[in-house]
Amino acid sequence: MNSMYYNRKICNSLSNLIEDKGELRWLFDFVKNHNELDFLIVKNKSKECISIYRGLTKIISISQKNNTTIFIDSTNTYKKLVPSLYGFKNINENFQNEIVNLITQIDSNINFNRYYKNKKEGYFQNELSRKFGIRGNTDTDFVIIDKEAVIGHSSTIEKNNLFKNIKKKYKCLQRDISILDAKRYGKDLEKKTIGDELDFLALDKDGNILLIEYKHGSGNTKGIYLGPLQIGMYYDIFTNFPKIELETAVFEMLEQKQKIGLINPKWKKPNSIKEIIPVLIVSEFNYKSSAKTKFDEILQFSRKQLGASFLNNLQTFNYTVKNGLSNW
Repeated sequence: MNSMYYNRKICNSLSNLIEDKGELRWLFDFVKNHNELDFLIVKNKSKECISIYRGLTKIISISQKNNTTIFIDSTNTYKKLVPSLYGFKNINENFQNEIVNLITQIDSNINFNRYYKNKKEGYFQNELSRKFGIRGNTDTDFVIIDKEAVIGHSSTIEKNNLFKNIKKKYKCLQRDISILDAKRYGKDLEKKTIGDELDFLALDKDGNILLIEYKHGSGNTKGIYLGPLQIGMYYDIFTNFPKIELETAVFEMLEQKQKIGLINPKWKKPNSIKEIIPVLIVSEFNYKSSAKTKFDEILQFSRKQLGASFLNNLQTFNYTVKNGLSNW
């Protein structure tokens, strides 16, 4: 029995709330018309919800309690700003004014700038998500199916058993890179945690699944040049997942998002899934930085250690608001 699972398609009753003519359709229109906001649909073993993000931070999540009631939640940080926004609501209640109040308070507090207003990681993640999602065209090269994508597991023990060898492989690579040149790449790299959430899972017009890792060019350069390890781990995890189950999940999520409008309804669905392609997108990369050179060095070193086929179909792009995607 396969203990892994992946499908972020939410139940129809929750999805219907923000679909055309749904009780919360006004909320869909509100988010679509606010460039700093975007949706994230979440489903796991414990919950199903529709979340609204501002850059990197979730400001509200909406779960359905019954046919007439929803529950709005977030972290205490945001609950303290506008307490009246959160808690149980009637599905016919319009809480737009409270959201506007929340956004206004966030915008006026410099402590929240790093999540969006500084126009770094959060800003560009939001930009990419909307460009290839809620604001996408009918002929866009790809669409974003999921954000913060994670393969689920029936238990923590099974998760650890299934992927301990994958994690061990990349921990060993981190150690070997430190040994190779600690001054150039950093010491004690094996202590560096590799995240387990893929930034974006996308689908292109040809039927390829794109595993997209995003980095900001002015951010932590170590995070950029160690990218092959992080991307490699995601690639191993998703290619270990049964292809037919992944295809089913991706197409079901695509269909639901198109029905809502989170992906352009006229974007043509491919007939089947072909390849899984690892992708790195760096926004506003400073070409005076050594990160690109180090990235290439670590990629080549990893291929010597793991085999020449390691990430041999990797695609890398630079992204700017003005020019869009270009080769990195």
